[in-house]
Amino acid sequence: MRYLFIASVFAAVGCGASAPADVPAGCNPIIGDDCATPFPSSFCEVDASATQTVVHVSVAPNVWPSTATNIAFRGEQVNGRDGFSPATPFIVYFKAGVDPAKLPTDADLTAALTESSTVQIINLGTNERVPLFAELDAAAVPSLGDRQALIIHPMARLAGSAHYAIVLRDLRDPAGNDLTPPGFRALRDKGALSKSLEPLKTNYEALFAALAAAGVPRDHSLTLAWDVHTESDVSSTQHLYGMVSTSLGWLDDGGGHYDITAVNDTASDPNLWREVVGTFHVPSFLTSDDPTATLNLDAMGQPAVRATGTAPFVVHIPQCALTATKPLPVIVFGHGLFGTAQNELSSDYQKSVAQKLCMIQIGTDWIGLASYDFSTVAQNVIADLNQFPIVSDRLQQAHVNAQTLVRLFLLQMKDDPMLQANGHAITDGSEIYYYGISDGGIQGGTFMALSRDVTRGVLNVPGCDWNLMMMRSHDFQGLKTFLNSVYPDYLDQQILIAALQSYWDYTDPITFAPQVIANPLPSTPAKHILVQEAIDDAEVPNLATRVLVRALGIPGTNLEQPVYAVDVMPAPLDSAYTQWDIHPTPVPPDVNIPPPSDNQAHGGIRQLPALVSQIQAFFKPDGRVTQTCNGLCVF
Repeated sequence: MRYLFIASVFAAVGCGASAPADVPAGCNPIIGDDCATPFPSSFCEVDASATQTVVHVSVAPNVWPSTATNIAFRGEQVNGRDGFSPATPFIVYFKAGVDPAKLPTDADLTAALTESSTVQIINLGTNERVPLFAELDAAAVPSLGDRQALIIHPMARLAGSAHYAIVLRDLRDPAGNDLTPPGFRALRDKGALSKSLEPLKTNYEALFAALAAAGVPRDHSLTLAWDVHTESDVSSTQHLYGMVSTSLGWLDDGGGHYDITAVNDTASDPNLWREVVGTFHVPSFLTSDDPTATLNLDAMGQPAVRATGTAPFVVHIPQCALTATKPLPVIVFGHGLFGTAQNELSSDYQKSVAQKLCMIQIGTDWIGLASYDFSTVAQNVIADLNQFPIVSDRLQQAHVNAQTLVRLFLLQMKDDPMLQANGHAITDGSEIYYYGISDGGIQGGTFMALSRDVTRGVLNVPGCDWNLMMMRSHDFQGLKTFLNSVYPDYLDQQILIAALQSYWDYTDPITFAPQVIANPLPSTPAKHILVQEAIDDAEVPNLATRVLVRALGIPGTNLEQPVYAVDVMPAPLDSAYTQWDIHPTPVPPDVNIPPPSDNQAHGGIRQLPALVSQIQAFFKPDGRVTQTCNGLCVF
C-alpha cells in the first residue's frame, strides 16, 4: 500500500499529472469555472500587425452573456477594437469563492504597488504597478447560488497602446484553501496541457518571464496571472474629435442657422430677466432623427454626416443685464443626469447664480442621458444591452451639438436683437466659460478637452469611469432593479459592465482627461479647470472624482481628505481640485451597490456661498482657484 500511495502522489504532480479538462471552444481555459473570465484578457485578442497595439479584440459569441429571455450580447463595439479600454475593470470568477481579507482596498491605494500585494496590475513596458482596489460583488450572495465576481478596479487610467499583466498572489477561498485553478497551475508548473491550454503555452512562457523581471516569481504563491493590451488613445478620441472638427468647419463656412421659438420675459423674477429658447441646426451623425437612432458609420466604421439636424437651445439673461455697464460674460451650462438644460437653468439656484455672477447662461441637452431618454434607457437599453449605442452614440452627437452651439453663439446668436437690452447687445462673447453639474460635470471633462472656444471650466461633482460610477450611484438604483430582472446572473452583469466601458470611452472624460491641460488635441488650446467634490457624495462617488483628478493632473488645495497621487498646493492656482463637506447622512456604503437613499451632498454643496464665490473668482480672464472658506470647506 505504501508504494501505491507514493506512486499516486507522483502521478498527481509534475509532468506525470493528467491534463486539466478541456473547455468549449472560445472559452478561456485558465480558470475553467466559467467561460469568460478573467475578463478582459489577451485570450480574446488576435494578431493584427497593422494596428498601433498589434492586436484587435475578438470575443467568441458563446462567451457573451444572454438576457433572461436568451438575447445574447454581441459586443459589436468591443470586437474589432485595437485593445481593451484603458478604463476597464478586471472580472474574475472562482467557483469556490474568495476570502476578501487579503484584498487591497480603496483605503490604501499604495498597497497594490508592492511586489507582495495579493492583487497587482503591472505595465509590462515599464514594470510600473497601478494603484487599485479589489472587491467582491456585494450584490451577489453565493449561499443563494449567485456567482460572485472578484472585481479589480484600476484607480488610475491605464496607458493607451500598452501591455499589462494582472497578477493574483496567495489568494484563498473562504475555507482557507489555495485558489490556483488547474489550468493556470498546469502552465505555471509546466504540467500536462489540455488541447484548450496548448495554444496559450508560448504566450504564458513570455508572460512568466516578464513577471519575473517585474519581481513576481513563478512559484506556488502565484495564484493566477494573465495579460491584456489596451486600445490606442486615437481609437477612442478620433470619433468625437473628427465629428466636432467637421461641424465647426461647416459652421465657419456659413452653415449655421438657428430659430427662436419663444422669448419669455420675467419682470417679477428677481434673478432672471429673459429666457430665449429655440433650436439650432447642426450636422447629424445619427442614422435618423428618431430618439433611438445610433451613429451613421461609413465603410471604415467612422461617423459620417447623414443630414442637417436640429438641437434645442436655451439662453438665460439675468436681471443685472438691464443695468450692466459692460458686456456680460457667458456661461455654457451642462445639466445633470436625465435632466434638460432649460429645466435646470430654470431652477431658483441656477438663476440666482447667473444673477450673482452677472453672466448669461446658454445650454443644450446631453441627448442620450436627457430626461426624455430615461424611458428609452429603461425599456430598450437595459432590456437588451446590444442597444447600448442608443446612449453612447447619442452622447457623441450631444457633444457635437454642444460645441456647435458655442461656436454658433459666438458667430451669430450673441448679436440677435432678442439678446439686446436698452438698445445694445448684452454680450460681445469675449468672455465665455463652462459650468457643468453632475452629469454636466462628467461630460464637462470631455467638453473642455474638445473645445476650441472655451478655455476655463468648472466641473462640479464630476467623475469618470462609468463602470465605476454606475454601481455606486443612487441615481442608478432604479435601473439596477431593471438590470437584475433582465440579467439575473450577477457575474454576467459584471462582465457586461466591463465590456460596456469600451462604448462609454467615446465620451467618458477618462478618455479625454490627458488632453485637457498637458497634451491638448490638435488646434485646441490648453485649459484651466476647477473640480469641486462633495465629500461622501451618494450620486457621483468620490472614488470616481479622484480618478478624474489624477487623470487631469491637477493639484488639490486645502483638502480635508488626502488623496493618493494628488499634490496639495496653496491657493491661488491656475487649476485645482477642491473638497466640500456638509457632513451628509447617511454616508454611502463602500460597496458596489447603489446607495438606497440620496444624502443630498451631491446638490447640497452648490448652495454654499463660498463655493459660488470660488466660481466667481475663477470665471475671469485672469481668474484663479482661490480659497474662499475660512479654513477647510467643512460646514
